[in-house]
Amino acid sequence: MTQLIKITEQNGKRAVSARELHNFLGSKQEFAHWIKNRINEYGFIENQDFEVFDKFIKNSNGGRPLKEFVVSISMAKELAMVEKTEQGRQARQYFIEMEKVAIAKALVTPQFKRTNINSVSAKRVELINTIRNYLRWGDMHKVAKELNLTSAYVKRVMVNKEFNTEQADTVVNALYQKAMQNKNELLFGYQDMIDMLRN
Repeated sequence: MTQLIKITEQNGKRAVSARELHNFLGSKQEFAHWIKNRINEYGFIENQDFEVFDKFIKNSNGGRPLKEFVVSISMAKELAMVEKTEQGRQARQYFIEMEKVAIAKALVTPQFKRTNINSVSAKRVELINTIRNYLRWGDMHKVAKELNLTSAYVKRVMVNKEFNTEQADTVVNALYQKAMQNKNELLFGYQDMIDMLRN
C-alpha cells in the first residue's frame, strides 16, 4: 500500500503535520477545535506525543500567528483510527495491512535473530543507573571533552534520549569506565579505613 500522508523528521523522530492529517481525514470540525478536543479526549502529552509551534505568515489583516502541531506517528495512527470518516476507515485498513506485513516478516525471521527490545532496554537502563551511582560531579563533562562531544549529547545519552548508535555506545562505555574507576577508588578508600581501624 502507498503512504497516505507525508511523514517528516522532527527532532530526530518521525512525525506528521496535524493540520495535514486533519485535512486528509476530512473532519468537518475546524482544525483548532479538532486538535484541542482530540488532545483532551485521548490524553495526549505535549513534547511527548506532539509539539506546538507558532507559524508566522504574512497576513494583511494582522491577526495572531498560526499554531502548528506536529504529532508523533503513534498519535497520528490513533487520531486516524478514531476518526469516523471514509478516510479514517482507509487509515484503519492501511494500519491493519501494515500490521499483517510486519507479522508476516516476523514469522519468517529465524528465532535466534530476534532480540527482545524490552530486555535490551531494561539492561541498558540498569547499566546507566549503575553508572549514575558512581559518577562524580564533572565526570560527564570530562567524558564529553575526551570524546570531543558536547556535554548536552552526553546528558541525552544518560537520560536515554540517544541510544542505539555507535557514538552513544562509546559514551556509555567511557562513562562506565569512569564510574568503575570511581567505585574502585571508593572501595579502596574504605579498605584503607578498615585497615587503619584494625591497627
